[in-house]
Amino acid sequence: MKFGRRLLLWVSALLATAPVWAAPPVAERAFASDARGPFQTGTVEELWIDSQREETTTSDPNDKRYLMVQIWYPAAFKGDPPRAPYVLHRELYPTDEYSKWLDEVAHVRTNSVLNAPMATAPTRFPVLIYNPGGYHPHFSGTAQTEFLASHGYVVVAIGHTGAGMNRIERFTDGSTYRPDQNDPRLSDAEDVELPKVEWLERQVQRFSALMMPVHVKDIGFMLDTLTKLNADRRSRFYQRLDVDRAGSMGWSLGGALSLQASRDDPRIKAAVNLDGWLYTDVMNTGTPRPILQMHGGAEVEQLLVAGDAARIEQATVATSYNWRLYRNSTGGWYDVTLDRATHAHFSDRMLFESPQSQLIHPRLAHDIVNGYVLEFFDKYLRGRTDTPLLSGKVGFPEARLRISK
Repeated sequence: MKFGRRLLLWVSALLATAPVWAAPPVAERAFASDARGPFQTGTVEELWIDSQREETTTSDPNDKRYLMVQIWYPAAFKGDPPRAPYVLHRELYPTDEYSKWLDEVAHVRTNSVLNAPMATAPTRFPVLIYNPGGYHPHFSGTAQTEFLASHGYVVVAIGHTGAGMNRIERFTDGSTYRPDQNDPRLSDAEDVELPKVEWLERQVQRFSALMMPVHVKDIGFMLDTLTKLNADRRSRFYQRLDVDRAGSMGWSLGGALSLQASRDDPRIKAAVNLDGWLYTDVMNTGTPRPILQMHGGAEVEQLLVAGDAARIEQATVATSYNWRLYRNSTGGWYDVTLDRATHAHFSDRMLFESPQSQLIHPRLAHDIVNGYVLEFFDKYLRGRTDTPLLSGKVGFPEARLRISK
């Protein structure tokens, strides 16, 4: 089965997929050797419905905003209970070629226990919102979400329903989802005819108008719901969440969304963008919140070798958006380039790919990413003053840090 031209161009532009599936069998405990914090971790997946908001991506006026959500949290359990599967509900997603990777990793086990009891101390935990990359499910950043939960954060991953984001087809209550309007992606003709830089600029305009406002509201709905759960005696999270200390992070499109949310929702105190092009107008206004952006160094090098001048120009313009963002932001910024890292290194995808000796090992990449992200959120959500990575006092040979003055 071959992808349509539109999907191919879309995926290529976002740099959000790994190469054609050619990975060896994935070990069941693919996450077993991941670095961990002091806490065990639990997880739960739920369907949250915003009954106050119409679903704008479908034409049915009765549709409300449905969102699959997975939460990782500090837990306490005895013995060695079974670990949660990486894919909790495979049946919710398509069975096409693009989603085949979900079948390949369905047997993988994470480090978390499904519905585990929450850790008893400390009393409250800060909250992080995780936003996945384009065309990827909410759990595709488990290497980050589990790590942060093991260090005392409650991490909520959102399956943002909509074209270009979560490819979900149905929900756990049996409802189906078929987007048939307000698609932010450009048309087939625009994909083919537009010069690459103009394509990028027009896509930013459409995403800013159609996609980002909806998904920023998703984040707001998450924070509203967490506030209610914190006050609900029936909830496992009763009086355990510190929603006043909330951050947002994401990969690819989800990273750009996180920066947008830091501007639009004042409850977000800090934001992280993992290798996402800025398909959002936050670059033109900046954000008042501190931000961390991390990028791969391999993609541009590969483009230069390929000699595709138009594609190199597009990548250069996309990079310039970062500097426009920094110039317009007032909260301070950190910019880290990870050498020999591709786009997929900032998600779980590289754990499931065939190893390539010229690229950084995915586990090393995750260790570096997690180190910077943890220190960043610890500084701005917990008041940590000892920040050797962010200050540049220590570092990694593979990582280059720039910071605001």
